[in-house]
Amino acid sequence: MSEFVITGGYVLAPDMKLKRADVAVGSGIITQVGECQSAEQTIDAKNCIVMPGLINAHTHTPMTLLRGACENLMFEQWQKCIWNKEAKITPSDVHLGSLLACVEMIKTGTTSFADVYIHMDRAASAIKKSGLRGVLGWGVIEGFGEPLREKLAHRRAFVRQYNNAADGRITTMYAPHSPSTCSMEALGLLSRMSEEDNVLVTTHLLETRKEAETLKKDNCHLQCLKDAGLLSGRLLAAHSVWANDEDIKILSQHGVSVAHNPISNMKLSVGTAPVTAMLREHVNVCLGTDGAAPGGSLDMFASMRTAALLRRDRGQDTHLQDILKMATVNGAAALGLLAGQIKKGFLADIILVDMKKPHLTGHDPLSALVYSATGADVKTSMVGGEVLMEDYQIKKIDEENVIERVQKWIDDFNCWSFRELPVK
Repeated sequence: MSEFVITGGYVLAPDMKLKRADVAVGSGIITQVGECQSAEQTIDAKNCIVMPGLINAHTHTPMTLLRGACENLMFEQWQKCIWNKEAKITPSDVHLGSLLACVEMIKTGTTSFADVYIHMDRAASAIKKSGLRGVLGWGVIEGFGEPLREKLAHRRAFVRQYNNAADGRITTMYAPHSPSTCSMEALGLLSRMSEEDNVLVTTHLLETRKEAETLKKDNCHLQCLKDAGLLSGRLLAAHSVWANDEDIKILSQHGVSVAHNPISNMKLSVGTAPVTAMLREHVNVCLGTDGAAPGGSLDMFASMRTAALLRRDRGQDTHLQDILKMATVNGAAALGLLAGQIKKGFLADIILVDMKKPHLTGHDPLSALVYSATGADVKTSMVGGEVLMEDYQIKKIDEENVIERVQKWIDDFNCWSFRELPVK
């Protein structure tokens, strides 16, 4: 007998079509999809779409602490402002910011995410507590702190200690910040380490025009990164806004996945990634929110909607199935997870989207998911069959307490409080 059965809902099948079906879950995986036998426990999905949990392929969870900081700046000024503030971030701050991010992601339908920041051991402890699934990388930037070899030894220790932690929910990766902040030597060493340790590597790639022009000026096209061993199926490249046609072909040839972050790209005015060209060349494009500071929120429904609207704004065909795959199937492929599909044998990382809402009432439920839904429409979330939120109530974290602690941190950090604002 299954541990529980999700009944009465419409399932988003692997072909991104809806069908009426039950979903049985046992030992953390999906054991059956279709007409399922009764179980001791059932979850009522009436008026809901039962779909794979969303996969955020690029974020920086502790940056919830800096949401709203350094606003209305262009990229280089914003980056300088943020790095100045991050210099004051402590390990305990990282834990707190990651807890808030986990609350936000659970409540908005994200079940797995790729996360890069500092003090990632403390982020790992927050993720372990939350029940979410995370792929974690401790960022590498040269010129700060210890010498390169010492820094890489520290990162390797983190990768090996935390890979497959929390009963396999936490895995690790290497995370050079970008080709503009890491030398070819560092990129080559990190690529070799990722192969030896059989983990992913992620980096910001061609995020800005300046980065793209610098690579060309230094006579270093993507071929240079290939020579460093960076370009492979283990690489998850964030942004890739300034990839040209030749770059895209190289990324495709080497099986590189690209994390498209449409909202943060627009907010920081770095440009729009050539997603249509990437899909045409069969690049595995997934979706991310980036951190809450550049992206505003960790709501993957907002990322889906923005990605779709950007393509429409450019007069390009937008297939709803493509957008949904970016947020589920493609993200799972990029992170090496047997997830992202409601399919027998896959991880039971599942969300229920409550469609009985005024703004979701219409002719096409897939259109509603992409263009109308928000994270606030997620009713129930589970990871590995463990229910993390049911009927909008989060289970493993004290949401109110975390919000209050973060607000106090912000007040102390800025030496002012909402309580000091004048009342009009």
